[in-house]
Amino acid sequence: MRAIEQLVRIPGTQVVATERGSVAGQVHDHLTPAVRRVYAIGGDGTVGDVTTALVESDVALGIIPCGTTNVLAREFGISMWTKRAVEQLEASERTVGLRTWRVGEHTAVLGCGVGWDGRVMWRSPQALKQRLGRTAVALIGLREIANYEFPPLVLTGVDEHGATITIRGTSVILATVKRWAGGNTGIPQADPTDDFIDAVVLQSKSRFHLLTFWSLMTTPGGRPLMLPGVRTARLRSARVECEDGRAIEAHVNGEGVAKTPFTLEPGGIVRVLVP
Repeated sequence: MRAIEQLVRIPGTQVVATERGSVAGQVHDHLTPAVRRVYAIGGDGTVGDVTTALVESDVALGIIPCGTTNVLAREFGISMWTKRAVEQLEASERTVGLRTWRVGEHTAVLGCGVGWDGRVMWRSPQALKQRLGRTAVALIGLREIANYEFPPLVLTGVDEHGATITIRGTSVILATVKRWAGGNTGIPQADPTDDFIDAVVLQSKSRFHLLTFWSLMTTPGGRPLMLPGVRTARLRSARVECEDGRAIEAHVNGEGVAKTPFTLEPGGIVRVLVP
C-alpha cells in the first residue's frame, strides 16, 4: 500500500499490522513517551478503534483514508488520495480536538445509526465493502428498504439547553459529522469538535420516504432534513430503545457492533492532525 510505503521512509516510524477487534489494545501497547503521532490507515471504523487508545493523550491522530466513505477525513479536509494525505499530515503540526462518544465498550467518532442505517451496516460484509465500496452498501440498502418493518424506536436525551426530550420514530441517526453518508453535507449543523451529538429521527413508515431521505443524504446539494417527517435535536447524551423490547441493529462508525437498547454519552478528546 502506497501510504505504508511512504510512512516507513520517515525516520522513527513503525508500522503495526492490526487485527480487527484488537486494534485499540494493539495501539495502546505500542504507545511510549516517545510517540508523538499515530496514523490510522483505513476507514472510519478503524479510525474509531484507534481513537479508543488515544483519548485524552498528547498523541496526535493522523487519518489516512482507505475505507468506503472516509467521512472523518472529508470532515477535516484531508485528501482522499493516500499519497497526498500522508504529505499533508506529515507537513502539519496543527491539530483540532475531536469529541468522542461512548457506546458501551465502543468509541464513536462519527456517531451511530439505528434501524435501517444500522441494519445495512450489519448486513454489509467487510470483504464485500472492500471489493465494491459504496456500490455494495447501496445494493444492500435497496434490499433492506424493501424488507424494512419500521420498528417503533424511542430516542430520549438531554438537549443543548439541559431539557429532557423524547422523540419517537422508525430510524435514528446520532451524528457528530456533517457528511454522514460521504461527500454531501446532509447534517449541516453537526460539528465533530463540539460537545453535542446531532440527532436525526425519521418518523414516517413509508418506504418511498425512506428512499427519498437517503437519496437526498447522498446527493450533492441534497437537503434531507427539510423533508416532512424528519425531526432533529442537539443532545448532550442520548438513549435509543425499541418500544416493543426488540433488539434493533445499530452501527457505530459504520460498523455493525451494537443493538438497542444503548446509551451514548460524551467521552474524551482526541487531537486530530489537519492540513
